[in-house]
Amino acid sequence: MKKAVIDIGTNSVKLIIGESLQEDIIKIILDVNVITKLGEGMREDGRLSEAAMARTAQAVVKFADFARSQGAEEIVCVGTMALRTAENAGDFIETVRAAGGPEVRVLSGEEEAALSSRAVLNSIDGALRGEVLIFDTGGGSTEFVRAAGGEIERAFSVPVGAVTLTDEKFKSSPSDPRLVCSVIAALTRKFSEAGVSPGAAMMIGAGGNVTAIASVAAGLDRYDPNVIHGSALTREEIMRQTALYAKCTDEERREIKGLSPKRADIILGGACIILAAMEAAGAKEIVVSDRSLRHELLRKELSTDTKI
Repeated sequence: MKKAVIDIGTNSVKLIIGESLQEDIIKIILDVNVITKLGEGMREDGRLSEAAMARTAQAVVKFADFARSQGAEEIVCVGTMALRTAENAGDFIETVRAAGGPEVRVLSGEEEAALSSRAVLNSIDGALRGEVLIFDTGGGSTEFVRAAGGEIERAFSVPVGAVTLTDEKFKSSPSDPRLVCSVIAALTRKFSEAGVSPGAAMMIGAGGNVTAIASVAAGLDRYDPNVIHGSALTREEIMRQTALYAKCTDEERREIKGLSPKRADIILGGACIILAAMEAAGAKEIVVSDRSLRHELLRKELSTDTKI
């Protein structure tokens, strides 16, 4: 049986299609995303713009239609930070429904963190041993999970992401290095106050900003999850890229090898969040995960006892 999951984020919409095989293994048939910036400009009045809702709803409906054409018998569709907080989130959900799209369920921050972390714990070597700190930074929020021996001890969400941070601090490019430093310092305090602390034996980063920076570090002409998943990023490499993004215009960032042109305008915000998370955790490097909540939702839908 084939099933699909659509994940509606603040910055992008993701589709994953999979099926159960013998021996309790899930085969991923397709895993794609499109950047729609649903949360763009939301910080100004707390509402989703008509343009952002229209293009995101169109992407959701197209993904659902494509999943059905590929034989998906069930489609699970979830929304995260933008739909948790927007005053008119209900209007977007109704727009998707009226266009023939799937029913959208909005995840709580705790649900999002737990799903993302379980996908990571099940796929990164060594993550089931010792104490691990996982963070998944998206467009509108950053989820943190502390786990020990494969068991989740605490999961929490901090309402800051690459899209919202860009709207607030980095609307123009290039950026003043002093501003970048002050933003990182403020975020470090914010994460520490939320409960991020040193002590974990391993820190794992997930989400599009983390994998984008890993792709640039690897110099990839085309994104390859098999290269990125399980790779490591040092604090020095992330600092190097942060300085690079700060001094570049958006147009110059679009020419950087390994970076998707559609992520060029928010990558500086994403890099600042990653550095601040590492600083709050006292981490010198992170292990990169390409797995996220959509992988865990797919696993849950297909079986309660399978692995991807």
